[in-house]
Amino acid sequence: MNTSALRTFDKAVAVNAGIWLIFLGYPLQYLWADSGYTPVQTYGGTASIIVFCAIYILAFGANKLVVAPSVLVRTLSWSGLLLLPTLGLFLALGPWILFLSTYFVSLWAFTVPAVGIKVGSGITIISYLVMYFFAPEVWDNGGYGFVIGAGFVLIVAQLMRIGEVRRAKDAELAQSKQAEQIARDVHDILGHSLTVINLKAELASALASSQPDRAVEEMQQIAELSRTALAEVRATVTRMKKPDFAGELEAAERALNTAFITAHLPSNDQAKVPGNNATLFSWVLREAITNVIRHSHANNCWVAIDPERIEIVDDGLDTQFAPGNGLIGLRDRVQEAGGDFFLSTTHMTRILVTMNGDTSPLVKTGTIQ
Repeated sequence: MNTSALRTFDKAVAVNAGIWLIFLGYPLQYLWADSGYTPVQTYGGTASIIVFCAIYILAFGANKLVVAPSVLVRTLSWSGLLLLPTLGLFLALGPWILFLSTYFVSLWAFTVPAVGIKVGSGITIISYLVMYFFAPEVWDNGGYGFVIGAGFVLIVAQLMRIGEVRRAKDAELAQSKQAEQIARDVHDILGHSLTVINLKAELASALASSQPDRAVEEMQQIAELSRTALAEVRATVTRMKKPDFAGELEAAERALNTAFITAHLPSNDQAKVPGNNATLFSWVLREAITNVIRHSHANNCWVAIDPERIEIVDDGLDTQFAPGNGLIGLRDRVQEAGGDFFLSTTHMTRILVTMNGDTSPLVKTGTIQ
């Protein structure tokens, strides 16, 4: 017996299961209201019901109290324990113990649903047949209610199982999509960068003796490329850990810092974005920061946001968004989502995406040093 299971007793599960024990008031009523029962039957039957309730609650609230090699064997063990007070109650009430069949159905249906729903269906059918053909007095005095209750339990358990299977499939699909996204990100980030680094390294090696100045220049470009790739890899890792706008913002900060660009970002409280815009704004932020790191040669980058707008500003080159650097795709996706995209390269490079038509700057001029 695993007594440590008592320390992690699940009260919520126990209450949800135990609340239905109130219906055992029926056999208690027969024991105490019918003068035909002897004191031994009355007290013995009552004690059996109490023990049954205690074991039933433990079976749900501290299921692992019984040590077993599998959930199936553990459920069999709990069923065996429940049979002991059931036998005691049989000596007092006879066929009225069929009232207890619903609780056996619940135990099996909810603790090991893959098999338990079938076992529970079998218990329900057998209980119905015994009541109907051999104990009609039980059927006529509420037994049918317990059979209906057992059927309800089986339906609920089956619906829960369908939901669990669906959630498991959804989780598997999400994990598969995440793996595909990671593969694409790694390919996009490292594929081009490593190819260029390799070519430049070979070129620098060839120029080392004949054109040392040119070789130094190539090595400097290699260092810059590797730093940019490292920044994007770190951003991707952060994004995987926090797949929401807050995670995207954290990834942006890490990427900018790795690229030696000072990040001026909103606080977590300021960066709360409604669900409708969070996905779009995450994508805008990712694409804009990627362009800043790869093409701007900026020293600073500012990001500001409100529920309907996002703005990214940097003090780098105003040629960073030449065709092919992501501007067209960025603008098209924003417009498809029903927003407006604005780009300004006067003094600073600014990207503003607005979903409500407000084009006033979010990054105030006074905050830019």
